[in-house]
Amino acid sequence: MPNNLGGNVIKFTRNLDKIIEHESKTSFLNINSALIGDFVGVGEIKIAKLTMDGLADYDRANGFVPGGVNLEWETRKLEFDRGREFSIDAMDDEEHETLVSANVMAEFDRTKVIPEMDAIRFARLSENAGTTVAEAYEDPAKALDAVLLMEECMQDNGKALSDVTLCLTGRMKTLLRKAQPWRIGQGEAPSGNFDTFDEMRLHVVPGNRFYTAIDLMDGTSSNEATGGYAKAADGADINFMGLTADAAEAIQKHQKLRYFSPDENQKADAHLWQFRVFHDLIVLDNKKQLIYCSHAA
Repeated sequence: MPNNLGGNVIKFTRNLDKIIEHESKTSFLNINSALIGDFVGVGEIKIAKLTMDGLADYDRANGFVPGGVNLEWETRKLEFDRGREFSIDAMDDEEHETLVSANVMAEFDRTKVIPEMDAIRFARLSENAGTTVAEAYEDPAKALDAVLLMEECMQDNGKALSDVTLCLTGRMKTLLRKAQPWRIGQGEAPSGNFDTFDEMRLHVVPGNRFYTAIDLMDGTSSNEATGGYAKAADGADINFMGLTADAAEAIQKHQKLRYFSPDENQKADAHLWQFRVFHDLIVLDNKKQLIYCSHAA
């Protein structure tokens, strides 16, 4: 019977894309195509930087004061080129056909790819935050005050709170819940949970991908054979991060899933899956003030 796994590669790839979009805690950082130029060279991208003069006095005799508009294209190099391949013995997958392979790649994406991409992005955001605060919050009132200071910062920079996403740990959300009075309305089920806070969207981020700095494992040396990432020695746990979707550009230049059947695989009598993603997070220089990071002391 001919093997039909190859015909499902496109389906698997689309499913992986959906998993990333659904499970990722940074998927709201969508790329703004209007600000991105053509990809150039190997792993480089051009980003538009627009500057212009402000208002000047109008002269009733001479009219308008000439102003200037300057458009520059800044070249940034994408940093993260990551991949992995898996070999699944033909006999392991024979009885269930595509089931084993599909589950392996979906689980890989959910437990390895998505957490690493989120960890990279949060570390990059923390590194470029316009405001950084190092403090521990154990008291609900103190945690609330810290978030309110972030709100003031965002509003002082001209952003409505409805434009802000508040990424925070489960612990920080618990403290905010304790700090806010709530009551049960007639006919309502008891619940102190909330998805927004002062009109800000809430994203609860797992602690194992919420660090100010991480180390990426190369996957080849003996002490890094398992690959993935780990909290850096100089990294700290992030308490919460407030930012707007336009503060950074999440870029994926290349994401591909390849499959080779046992007949095509020259290494072994096994299904061979290869996954690669080439990506980065670009923080724009004039948007750093729209990133506010609070991390452990």
